This record gives sequence, structure tokens and C-alpha cells, in this order.
Amino acid sequence: MYVQIVRFKLKPDTPREEFLDLTSEMAILLKKMEGFVAYELYEGSESWSDRIMWESEKHAQEGQRTFLSTAIAKQIIALVENDYSSFFGKVVASE
Repeated sequence: MYVQIVRFKLKPDTPREEFLDLTSEMAILLKKMEGFVAYELYEGSESWSDRIMWESEKHAQEGQRTFLSTAIAKQIIALVENDYSSFFGKVVASE
């Protein structure tokens, strides 16, 4: 399994419901992609994180490339602060 974890903040005045609606649309799109396993979104007190699980690194790279070319991605990116962090890695332990 391969994972992408992104930690980010929404821009000020971003409507929470608009962001959640877009992430729901993104999840529908992700489910159609080859190698997609799971998506989770977390809301913290000061930031958000999401986790996308893929069958392999190749699927993660192809999925990211495909997603970034969509209108949904452009809309989500417009709502997120520029100082986000992104991590890609292979799962080495899980319960």
C-alpha cells in the first residue's frame, strides 16, 4: 500500500460546507481511479489533513496527475493556503 497525506489550512473566509462539498466530489472521482483504496479527511483545531491510500506508488502518481488536471482540483486548491505539506510513502506498519 502507498499513501499520500496532506496537511493544510483553508484560506480565511472559505465556507466550510463549500470545501466539504468539493471533497465529496473528489472522493467520488477518486473511487473511479485504478488502484484507489481509501480516502479520509480530518479536521483539526488549526488545520486539516487528508489521507489517500493507493495500491502502489505508480497508482498514487497516476492518480495525483489525473486529479490535478480536473476542475475539482482547481476549485479545492483555490480554497487552500499555499503553505500546505504533502507526504508520500509506503505503509510499513498498520493495525
